[in-house]
Amino acid sequence: MISHKKIAIGTFSIAVLVLIIILLATSLKRLTSIQYGLEYDRIAKFLDDAAKSGGLHIGPPGFKFVKFPSTFVLEDLPEGLCVSQDGLRIQIQISFQYQIPQEWLYDAVVRYRNFERWQQIVIAAGSSAVQHSCSKFIISEFQNKRGIIQSQMEEALRLKLEGSADDNTGEGGVYARAISVQLRNIEVPPEYTSSVAQKQSAEEDITLAINQRSQETTKADTTFREAKEEAKRINDTATNEAEVLLTEARLKAEEATFVYEREAEVLLDVKNTLGLTNEGLLAYMSNEFYGNVKDLKVSLLEPVQSSWQVEL
Repeated sequence: MISHKKIAIGTFSIAVLVLIIILLATSLKRLTSIQYGLEYDRIAKFLDDAAKSGGLHIGPPGFKFVKFPSTFVLEDLPEGLCVSQDGLRIQIQISFQYQIPQEWLYDAVVRYRNFERWQQIVIAAGSSAVQHSCSKFIISEFQNKRGIIQSQMEEALRLKLEGSADDNTGEGGVYARAISVQLRNIEVPPEYTSSVAQKQSAEEDITLAINQRSQETTKADTTFREAKEEAKRINDTATNEAEVLLTEARLKAEEATFVYEREAEVLLDVKNTLGLTNEGLLAYMSNEFYGNVKDLKVSLLEPVQSSWQVEL
């Protein structure tokens, strides 16, 4: 028959074994390969400052891990509006990636308690960085400088999440490391799109008008040059014809002058040879004229002198 003492010892041993098992069970915690964790002793209210990575870890009984992801976290900011530098509202869609460095985990937990609270703060900081970046660009730049705007947003996000680059402790930010920003979509106001289309149409009309003016100017210049050449041709022709006529007139004048000079010389010689007076010379010339002309009929009125015969 089993004594009461043995039963008590057995019961105590079982209780101790169960207690050991319970203590071991509550002292072992596992972190996955994509998690960081800080030990928190619930009884002593103590937070260990050494961040641990994936694996099975032992700690004080009843402790827990304050867990954070060790990999990149992707956040899609809620689709919303941002205001450009010139006061227009723009619809944007943005995603960004971030990560908590292992050495910043303790400070993040002290300030924000857990991952969920920290994540909300990071999203709010990201939204603030986006809004601040939008205000630096005018509406037209959102269509032709998308890469520059995305880079500016990433720089602003890094400053909001990490704090000053010279500090490198995360204290000036929210203890998060900015990885990248993706500006997925931009929608400008329909009124702006319409005004841009109208402006482009007006610019095309202006360009067309300039081209047409250039064509008409070219045509006018061509017509002017043709008219100028025609006027020059006509002027050259007229000048040549005038020179020909002047030459002919000069030659005829010279010929007539020569003939008259010869006749004058002959008459002078006759006058001197025959010893005639001027009237006698006229009578001589008259007789020569009458002798060379056949069937001459002359009608004279008195007292015209028809003959210089008496002067001979």
